[in-house]
Amino acid sequence: MSLHPLDDEDKPAAEEDNISGQGKEQGQDERNYIRQAGWKALFGFTSKKHLGVLSGAIFFAVIAGLILPGQSLLFGLVFNQFANYRSGRISGPALLINVSKYSVYMTALGAGCWFSNALYFMFWLSFGELQARSARDRVFRNLISKDIIWYDMRKNGVGAFLPRVQMQIRELQLSTSQPMGEVFQCLVTGLGSLVLALYFTWDLTLVIICTVPIVYLFMAFLSTRMEPNVHGQGEKLQEALKYVTNAFQSIEMVKSFNGQNSELWRYSRAIKGAATYYIRQANLQSLQMGFMQFATLGMFVQGFWYGSSLVNSGKKNPGQVMTTFWAALMAVQSIIGFLPQLIVLEKGRIAGAKLSAVIAEMQEEGNYPGFVKGVRPQHCAGDIEIKNASFAYPTHPSKLALCDATIFFPAGETTFVVGKSGSGKSTLGQLLLRFYEPSEGEIRLDRHPLQTLDIRWLRENITLVEQHSVLFDDTIFQNIAMVKQESRNVTVDEVKEASQFALLQHVVNDMPDGFNTMVGSKGNAISGGQRQRVALARARLRDTPILILDESTSALDYITRSLVLDAIRVWRSGKTTIIITHDISQILPQDYVYVLERSQVAQEGYRKSIEANIGSPFDAFLSSQVDGVSEVDEPEDDSSNHLLSLYADSTNSVNSQDATSQYSSNPIDPLDAYLEQRESDLPYRRTVFSIPPGTPSQRNSIVPHVASPYWAFMPGAAENVATLAGSFQPYSSRPPPTYKSTISPYQKHRIDNSTETNIQSMPRYGETATRNYSSPTSMRRPRKLSPIRLLDQPVKLETKLRSWKRERKQKLEAEPTLSMTTILFKVWPKLDWISRLLLVAALFAACIHASATPVFSFVFSRLLSTFYIPTNQHSMALAYSLAILAIAAIDGISSYLFHFLLEYCAQVWINNTKMEAMRQLLDQPREFFDKEQNGVSRLAECLDHFAEETRNILGRFTGVIFVVIVMITIALVWSLISCWKLTLVAIAIAPIMYAITTSYKAISGKWEGHTNDADEKVGAILHETFINIRTVRSLTLEETFHKKYINATTNAFKVGLKRAFYSGIFFGLTDSAILFVTAFLFWYGAIVVSSGDFDTTHIIQTFSVLLLSTSYANSIIALIPQIGTAKDAATRFLRLSSLPQTSHEHSGTVRIPSVGNIALHNLSFTYPTRPDQIVLREVNINIPAGRCIAIVGTSGSGKSTIASLLLKLYTTDGGNTRPSSTPEITLSGRNIKRIHTPTLRSLISIVSQTPTLFPGTIAENIAYGLHSSSPYASLSSVRSAATSAGIEGFIESLPGGYETIIGEGGMGISGGQAQRIAIARALVRKPNVLVLDEATSALDVTSAAIIRDSIRRLVATGQERTEAMSSSTFSGSGSGSGRGQRGMTVIIITHAREMMEIAEHIFMLEQGRVIEEGGFEELRQKRGEFARLLRGGECENGGVDDDRIQMGHGWKGKGKDNGD
Repeated sequence: MSLHPLDDEDKPAAEEDNISGQGKEQGQDERNYIRQAGWKALFGFTSKKHLGVLSGAIFFAVIAGLILPGQSLLFGLVFNQFANYRSGRISGPALLINVSKYSVYMTALGAGCWFSNALYFMFWLSFGELQARSARDRVFRNLISKDIIWYDMRKNGVGAFLPRVQMQIRELQLSTSQPMGEVFQCLVTGLGSLVLALYFTWDLTLVIICTVPIVYLFMAFLSTRMEPNVHGQGEKLQEALKYVTNAFQSIEMVKSFNGQNSELWRYSRAIKGAATYYIRQANLQSLQMGFMQFATLGMFVQGFWYGSSLVNSGKKNPGQVMTTFWAALMAVQSIIGFLPQLIVLEKGRIAGAKLSAVIAEMQEEGNYPGFVKGVRPQHCAGDIEIKNASFAYPTHPSKLALCDATIFFPAGETTFVVGKSGSGKSTLGQLLLRFYEPSEGEIRLDRHPLQTLDIRWLRENITLVEQHSVLFDDTIFQNIAMVKQESRNVTVDEVKEASQFALLQHVVNDMPDGFNTMVGSKGNAISGGQRQRVALARARLRDTPILILDESTSALDYITRSLVLDAIRVWRSGKTTIIITHDISQILPQDYVYVLERSQVAQEGYRKSIEANIGSPFDAFLSSQVDGVSEVDEPEDDSSNHLLSLYADSTNSVNSQDATSQYSSNPIDPLDAYLEQRESDLPYRRTVFSIPPGTPSQRNSIVPHVASPYWAFMPGAAENVATLAGSFQPYSSRPPPTYKSTISPYQKHRIDNSTETNIQSMPRYGETATRNYSSPTSMRRPRKLSPIRLLDQPVKLETKLRSWKRERKQKLEAEPTLSMTTILFKVWPKLDWISRLLLVAALFAACIHASATPVFSFVFSRLLSTFYIPTNQHSMALAYSLAILAIAAIDGISSYLFHFLLEYCAQVWINNTKMEAMRQLLDQPREFFDKEQNGVSRLAECLDHFAEETRNILGRFTGVIFVVIVMITIALVWSLISCWKLTLVAIAIAPIMYAITTSYKAISGKWEGHTNDADEKVGAILHETFINIRTVRSLTLEETFHKKYINATTNAFKVGLKRAFYSGIFFGLTDSAILFVTAFLFWYGAIVVSSGDFDTTHIIQTFSVLLLSTSYANSIIALIPQIGTAKDAATRFLRLSSLPQTSHEHSGTVRIPSVGNIALHNLSFTYPTRPDQIVLREVNINIPAGRCIAIVGTSGSGKSTIASLLLKLYTTDGGNTRPSSTPEITLSGRNIKRIHTPTLRSLISIVSQTPTLFPGTIAENIAYGLHSSSPYASLSSVRSAATSAGIEGFIESLPGGYETIIGEGGMGISGGQAQRIAIARALVRKPNVLVLDEATSALDVTSAAIIRDSIRRLVATGQERTEAMSSSTFSGSGSGSGRGQRGMTVIIITHAREMMEIAEHIFMLEQGRVIEEGGFEELRQKRGEFARLLRGGECENGGVDDDRIQMGHGWKGKGKDNGD
């Protein structure tokens, strides 16, 4: 069985079979809605407020539309003067006087044309902006009103849905602006010309238009065939977007597993499907245009013949017939000019209908409960009761995530929930926040059924902090402050206080801009541990009565985690707290625990009692955790403490006076002062995990039951210090306190169901491990006060200057808009030989089409000459009429061919360019995606909307421009032959026309760029809001993001209005210039005729050729805004296909068979986007092949950076300022820069802390990046890897098994399950090097134990393979070859003690430096930094190491002491 998507071309059909029935039903409903909506869909977002602008737009469009009928009238009058002069009725001077008069009239008409066209353009562009603003607002409001289920059920995921919505809004905006105005203008012109024709010669007019009904029926038939193809193309483009957004969001995993070809293939398949649908559209549109061209010219066949009969019979004079013909011709040209815009209107109609259909679907399904007002109690105590609740996620309704669960969380207490991955733990948080409703049972809060409560009130009183914390693309300060309803009113001190709680000051001060540092999309610019701390600071600032922590400290190092958990217990004293965790060490004996297993409550009770039940579910967890650590938990000397005894007490004081004098020049550390004061005042200090003997359970108490040195820095703690200090006594002298019984009926449920019989007599946990320090000389080690930077105004200016420089650099890096010539030069290289032949054929057909108009003009003028030729009028009229029919047929066929062939070649060009752009993007270094201009939403928009706009350059505009150039050239040559004087005058005026048109193009292009920039910002906020909709909802940030969105759309609207004003002035001038030129040519033509230089026939022939050709050329003016849009889009899109190929990933060419020994030599590194922040500092690490090592340290110490460098995700050029001949990273003695990057990544597998799932089956996810020919891609290998990762049972329990679709648009699974799939993905490759970057942090104890056992087996296998080889020490050179003879090298990056114990050797990092290394026991016995890390940061005398707790001073950025 093949698992890789590169295997066969039948996968699309197979995948289509997996599309849910609901998705198909949604698609069918949408198509029906579009069909019923009709053209009124263009006005689906028009409100009463818009009617004034729409009325003005229509009014000025009518005025502008009447200009051409007026022009036709003047043309007829002028022609009649020339005909009278030719027949001898008037003299030369009379001709000159009359024509001069009409020329003045035409000049006045030109002025009116300038005024009316300028205003019509301004009003219509403003109307389009109003429609876009209205659509954006309604879409946002409806999206924000949908429940989470709606988002879960999106066929291609929300990430692909949002860019399509953006594109549809743009298409609607475009169609309802100038194109719609031109349609109104054309309709008015056509009707006005028709009325004029009917007025002068009604019977001739009816003869001319008698074929219109046939034309209409044929055009309508083709339109009905077009709609399914438009819909199909949209579906395929949305599927392509799904792959694009997922690939770029997970670019590290794509690169790490060599998944570029896989992503490229998926994308290629989707855009090929979209191209097929578009080519069908192009065929139908070209048929419409070709048939329309034939029909409109063919109309004159019977008209010419009948008109000459009217003149011969004397019923009409030549001037009347000429006016009728010219009016009819204007009406026909209006229809022809309308056709290109009909395509735009059709796309806009479908876009508007789709948007309306999506909104209608949202409204039919109903809004999420947040829009339904419920009960808002005055107070939230926090009693939560879940009674017999069952629930299944909508994406997998057959599998219960929670089954008949009864759980009680009493108010004011901390309760733990543990269980295996997928057991339903995280589902509790989702249900309590009412993201979902239970299918059975009920949930009550303070005795109120959850569904009766106002959902906003509910979420204002509950805070959920999840493992993979989501931050927004803003500053650190704003990410913390925004949780307050009025973030602008949040004080700096409040944010500082919350940040201190989460130990963020050291992190903030290390950032180049402090609090003003941007964290990037989803917080990707900072580490996972730092993201979690920001999320915890956010929760602290929010300070709700109920807090749910779902693995919220899993990414933190042990010291930070212990301190934060200590602080959380103090902070949450007397408040309802639910802690969902896999780490049992966090649970105290008196903590109440629920154990979930297979979606049910398997056990509950106080830890002390349930852990005594041998063989119980909790005992299984405990056994799994203790198995690997029981030995080392026992103290081996007086300096060792139990793992859970944090911050042990000391009865000895430090000479605070000496300490103060020693650091008299430095700011006093408040933590220092507090510890010294506490040590001198208190004979005993309790810790969070030590309870005096005989102390009863405090589960019903609202008095803080824990205290630690850190507690002094909790908000509001200062006033409680004296009280608590006075109440603390040594164990021997402190009598057991008495408590008043306050057990409620809800709490009685817990006691009744617990196996504990005497809670109050429960002995304290770890009692034997707690000791007192009695030696008077046991002093706390002098602490190194970190240099605290007291920042002031200069630093603020420095931060702003740095920000200004970044913005300036981005503007300088922005490429200028490409010219049409530059863009077109990029076409030919991207076409295959067949497409090149078709392009040549298209240009040949365009030449024929271009020639048709001058030829028609010539025949037309010859026919007009029959009106004043006395002989053979009838026969000549018939001959010329038949000639017109032949011209119409040839022109219709050539028009179809050149339109269709150009559209076909344009689609091939765009598809190939898209593929090249995707290939180039996937080939860019990791740092490329860290830049703001390369965000996921912007890249997706470039590959979707901007690519579609770019196609129009070749498909629509180039053909028209080419035809105009050929037509004008032929017309000029013909005119020079016919009347060279008049033609030279016309040529002399051409530079003025060119200057006016060029100015209009420049203005239009400039403002089009500004408009696209503003629209990109709107799209970025839309993307950020709804990609992170769960976080937005849980923090009740809907209004915050709505305001941000409104501000962005308002800015886009203002930019659009400016564009309308400035472009409108030049549009009116450009459109009216032809009338000024015509007036001048008529006047000069009269001079030439009256002087006798040329006869009337040649003058009329020249007029006909020039005016008809320039009239066609004038149609380009209407396309200039769209051409400007396409050019700006092409500049943005084509940039991606010509990205520099200078990535460091190309530097290596050596293909190594195995990794061998790994050596890091004086490795220093800074991230390219943060060059001022050194991450690694002269790191030296040697890892022999086949060994297992661990890299440990505090959060942000640079551990994960080493993994990224080993995979060549970043280059090692940055950070090392000292030149060295020794490579910084070597593998088997080879410089990593010389090693072939794909080969290297095929030998190294990584499991990151945040699991990545790709759209596809589970089997495809595990075998991701492997070629079909690889033995590792077989189903047996996939099953084996799944078993090793502990996920086999879960997969087999699914109806689809390994063929179950997951990822975007697929079944949702838990974080732990996703992590095990990621581990299986790494194991299936049997790599030389396995990097586990906090790989077990999301796993339950049992699953983590399975992974540890698998790693132990790998390590044991590696040791067996290396027994026969000479030993290699960690201090060696690291130059061994290790060619396939050693076992797997395992690098464990972890905070978990159990994972550390597996390692043969440990390297400890602190602030980017290796500060300790050795075996686990060796380092533990040293009593150094590593030992303190294991004990949770305890100093040698039991104090707290405060190097990481920098309080009170020196905040950097917005949060500094003097504010902002």
